[in-house]
Amino acid sequence: MTELSFAKSFLSTLDSLPVKLPSDYVADPREFTIRHAFTLPRLSDPPHPPMPKKTKTATIPGSSKSIKIHLKSSRNPELHITLPNVALSTTTIQELREAVQERTETTASSSGGQSSKVPLEKIKILWKRKPVQAKTVAEVLRDEASLQTGGREAEFGVMIIGGATAVAALVKQDQEMRDVEATTGLDAAAQAKEEQPGRRELAAEQVLSGDQFWDELGSFLQEKIKDEKEAARVEGLFRKGWESR
Repeated sequence: MTELSFAKSFLSTLDSLPVKLPSDYVADPREFTIRHAFTLPRLSDPPHPPMPKKTKTATIPGSSKSIKIHLKSSRNPELHITLPNVALSTTTIQELREAVQERTETTASSSGGQSSKVPLEKIKILWKRKPVQAKTVAEVLRDEASLQTGGREAEFGVMIIGGATAVAALVKQDQEMRDVEATTGLDAAAQAKEEQPGRRELAAEQVLSGDQFWDELGSFLQEKIKDEKEAARVEGLFRKGWESR
């Protein structure tokens, strides 16, 4: 059977059927066949392997999504921990507590006993003088629009319940790192300040040594003075004065 003959027979069959159901049409529900829900069989294959754990990647210095975090405690003990290039979206408050734990020890161990670290549950991280309840740094800084772009600094407070003692060697190392950063920043600013006048002078030299600037100056003077000879004279005075300086 060709496609054309099949189409003709199909259309003729449709013609014999009513175009639409009458308004008084009623169907007997007892004539409907009962359809049972079809359930797919269980898979015999083993379940899928677990997803691999996300590994933390090193944050690139200067990244737009990294910030510098200062952890400060004014007493019991006095601390100032600086964490540069902290990933804004992945760093957790737990990691901040661990950074404090590395640089502190219990008061008993500092008086001659066995060295022991401060339990994490006794280390509280504060933001605006209130204990942090969030799990990540991004959640804490969610309402700080100026810090969301990265490249900024944020200061968190630290409170250790029961007190503790700072590890002198690590605290000294943190202080030396801050001193180096401050010195490097001052040197870079001074160097940029010294180089800036030289760069401006070089740019001016390149502009004024070409003919394009003087042609544009002559056109401007001619447009304002409305006298070609006078505009050329004034342009010559300007150019002669610059060349003879």
